Amino acid sequence: MSNVREAMSTGDLTDLVVASSSTATVYPSDDNVVAVLQSRFRSDLPFTRIGASTLVVVNPLKVLASINDASAQEYEERNYKDTSIPTADSPKALQPHLYDLACRVYLLMRRRKESQSVIFRYVHTRMCIKRSSLMNIL
Repeated sequence: MSNVREAMSTGDLTDLVVASSSTATVYPSDDNVVAVLQSRFRSDLPFTRIGASTLVVVNPLKVLASINDASAQEYEERNYKDTSIPTADSPKALQPHLYDLACRVYLLMRRRKESQSVIFRYVHTRMCIKRSSLMNIL
C-alpha cells in the first residue's frame, strides 16, 4: 500500500513495481494502477508518468489551472534550463505534466542534435475508437 501512496504523490507508476536483489520483481495489479490514476484524476492531476519517456493522461474534460503561461515557464525553468542533479535542499520535483514532457523532448533533441517524435495515442471509450497520431519535433 505504501507503493500506491508513493506513486500517487510522485505521479510515476514505476513506483508501484517492487524489485529487490533477493526476490523476483513484483509488478502492480490492475487495481493498483487504476487506484493511482483515479486518485490523481480526482485531485486534478490527470498527468501520470511511466518512467522518463511515457506520459499517461486521463482527460479531465475541463480546463485545468495548471495549463497557463506561468506553469509553462516554471517547467521550462526547472526542467529545461536547470539540468543540475537534484540535492537534498533542491525544491520538490514538479508533478508530471505535458509541459514536462515537452521540455524533456526538446532538451533531448538539443543534446543529441536529432529530431524527436512524440506519439499521441488515445482511446475514446464511448465508441471504442483507438487513434494514434505522430508529432515530429524538428
